[in-house]
Amino acid sequence: MPALAYVVLTAVGPDHPGLVDVVTRFVHDNGGNLEDSRMVNLHGQFAMMLLVAGTAATVQKLEAGLPALQQEAGLHAQLQPAAAKPQAAAALPLRISAWAMDHPGLMQSVSHLLASLDVNIESAETSLSAAPHTGTPLFAMQLLVSVPATTHVSRVREELGRLCDELNIDWSLAPL
Repeated sequence: MPALAYVVLTAVGPDHPGLVDVVTRFVHDNGGNLEDSRMVNLHGQFAMMLLVAGTAATVQKLEAGLPALQQEAGLHAQLQPAAAKPQAAAALPLRISAWAMDHPGLMQSVSHLLASLDVNIESAETSLSAAPHTGTPLFAMQLLVSVPATTHVSRVREELGRLCDELNIDWSLAPL
């Protein structure tokens, strides 16, 4: 059996019905297997990242077919090689939920703190919405993070609490 190769297909363009169908059909028709994905519509622009597995021949077909996919779907698309599934390092998965009145730098401040503690952000979702009654812009973030065995969760909680107090951010930290 041939060894599997992994690529990440990223595609961005104007949203329209059938877009996911076109891209996933492209992957399937070229022999690829969709293993993981993230897709979102951000103000009319649809962005997707797909982890695709297949043989070396599959990857060649995907690369050769990219121009046709871009033409058919109206997307900018590219392939990046991805490593084979890595062995999971000893880490504790946690969810950080945070919300505050919006002001520049909230995500950067939290991500900088986490990086300084060797905490890896595995997934992030942020949004901006209007507060009920006042209409004040509220920023919310949901982070899925991995805390390595060498970092004490109590230190993460303490440092995150200190930063959030400074920036007037309400937050929670919970196991997945």
